Amino acid sequence: LGGGAGLGGTGGAGGSSGAAGTGGVPVTCPSTYTNPILWEDLPDLEVIRVGDVYYYTASSFHYSPGAPLLRSYDLVHWEYVSHSVPVLDFGTSYDLNGGRAYVNGIWASSLRYRESNHTFYWVGCMHNAGGGYVFTATDPAGPWTKHQTQSCYYDVGMLIDDDDKLYVAYGNNTISVAQLSADGFSQVKSQIVFTTPANLPGPLEGSRFYKINGNYYIFTTQYANGEYVLRSTNGPFGPYEIKPFAVQLPYAGSGSGGSPHQ
Repeated sequence: LGGGAGLGGTGGAGGSSGAAGTGGVPVTCPSTYTNPILWEDLPDLEVIRVGDVYYYTASSFHYSPGAPLLRSYDLVHWEYVSHSVPVLDFGTSYDLNGGRAYVNGIWASSLRYRESNHTFYWVGCMHNAGGGYVFTATDPAGPWTKHQTQSCYYDVGMLIDDDDKLYVAYGNNTISVAQLSADGFSQVKSQIVFTTPANLPGPLEGSRFYKINGNYYIFTTQYANGEYVLRSTNGPFGPYEIKPFAVQLPYAGSGSGGSPHQ
């Protein structure tokens, strides 16, 4: 990473973000930069924008603290802010006591900012131990408060709709949408909205949930072979149609990296 606001640096991305996550002075994205911008293992990412600030969450599996949270003002220079899951205290296997949780724990999770109560929501599933959780904070630097959820949502993406209702898209092979309670800690209802077509070489997963111009979109990945997008013009529960989004791109050949994934 170059520049004074790089990972862990104290340049333009430094300082407290405040309750709404909009502190500091926004900068212009550099016209040139070098990939990869992060020499870090931060997979299954989701990036959101709150005001002039971008936030990045990622899988962390069995590592504790979990769910690293990064901040940027230009999408190129990033710094660590906190961990949405301060400690993996969901079972003795995370402490190598009577077992191990290697590669389990936090898989693809979701981060959203809710304007109505000025709160960040992180939602995820502790695979093979512990169940589902939502962690909340009014400041991305924490403290983060733990709330157990009704279900453990696989590869989850959260959506806060225009009417402030909370939804999550999740699943492997079959993609479901669940409406959450007003506080986000329990489930109102859940419904399968899409099943992977037989012509794809493997199951869809890794849901990311958006509403754009009145339509609902679930971005999914077909393992490591590319991204597909599902669209509903009739509400969050569909029906959904599928289109390839980033599949078999020219730079994804042998020796030059892989297809976009999660």
